[in-house]
Amino acid sequence: MMYPHGQQDPAAWGQPQQPAAYAQEIPPLGPPPKKSNAGWIVIVLVLIAGLIVGAGLLVSAGKGVAGSAVAASATGKPSSTTTGKPTTTTSKPKAGAQLGYADYEGPWNFKLGDVQMHADWVEGRDHKNCAPVEKGGKLTGFGCQYASEMLLTAESGAVKITQFVLGMKDTAAAESSADKIEEKDLNVRAVGMIDDFETGKWKASSSKEFVVITLVTATSAVDAALVEKYLRYRHGDIVGAIGFR
Repeated sequence: MMYPHGQQDPAAWGQPQQPAAYAQEIPPLGPPPKKSNAGWIVIVLVLIAGLIVGAGLLVSAGKGVAGSAVAASATGKPSSTTTGKPTTTTSKPKAGAQLGYADYEGPWNFKLGDVQMHADWVEGRDHKNCAPVEKGGKLTGFGCQYASEMLLTAESGAVKITQFVLGMKDTAAAESSADKIEEKDLNVRAVGMIDDFETGKWKASSSKEFVVITLVTATSAVDAALVEKYLRYRHGDIVGAIGFR
């Protein structure tokens, strides 16, 4: 999944669905290559480890973003680097309630073993349908009914994180669509990406009746390995939180 530098080709990607709020289109990407109890802690360790192993992302520095879309599963086993109890500011929303950005609003502080991650909250938006975050109605066609959008920043502004949580019509729709989503299906606001970024990565996974999409871009001041860590742990944290809501 590649994000090239410089100008984009409007003809290749069409017009944004909301010109005023979404004036800049996402650059093209290449093809895919909480607070809780002890029980939740043990299971989320497995889930996060599985997501990390399954990421398989490659960086194309100076040219764009590599990414993958996969259905999430908690089948992996934690490695020695993911031992210990994870602590995170991500909480579990009440079951049965419609998910919104406010469920995860605020600074993100995550710790798992020797891994410590932090990102500052920028803003969030809830959308009554999926039109504001999609291109060509593709996500709606997959069964997306509503969407939440979260923006965070880290490394003194050198890293930007955009996350979409799509509320699908049911679990089957979430699982079947998670591995079909492509970069051309997404409409990401300019404020949610580093302008002329050096490195970028993305990932999409399903969790219950939701699809979580995480995109991370960074300047040349941030190495690719650190970008990978932000993607892995922020994405896995939200997927895990939704899995136990």
